[in-house]
Amino acid sequence: MLLGLIVIFLLTARWCFSMYRSAKDGRLERNYQVGIKTRWTIASDETWEYVHRKYAFVFLGCGVLIVLMTVGVAVGIIVTHDINNLDMLWWWVLLALAVILVMWLVICGVIANLDAKNHYLDGVSASGNDHER
Repeated sequence: MLLGLIVIFLLTARWCFSMYRSAKDGRLERNYQVGIKTRWTIASDETWEYVHRKYAFVFLGCGVLIVLMTVGVAVGIIVTHDINNLDMLWWWVLLALAVILVMWLVICGVIANLDAKNHYLDGVSASGNDHER
């Protein structure tokens, strides 16, 4: 069971690092499945690219936290000498890292949303369409 969890974590971390590279390089196209999806980023390709280039580090941080979760499970397996069970301490470590991951996503998401809103509305104002505010 725990080896399967490690594999899932590693695949998820790899995906996060891939998303980081795509967002940083501007290759992440606007979509409804993955990325920083807010009202403002979905409304404009320019805002989508701006936010994803600027906040690509969010994906990098997620990948790092998931790698730490993987390391926590691996160390727990080594310490307990069992690939099927972990001591409660290691489950608490895993839970703490998961909480940090969720907090990271929420905090970064709120900040990115405010930045996206400002960027989008600045673009609308610059184009002379103030009535869309």
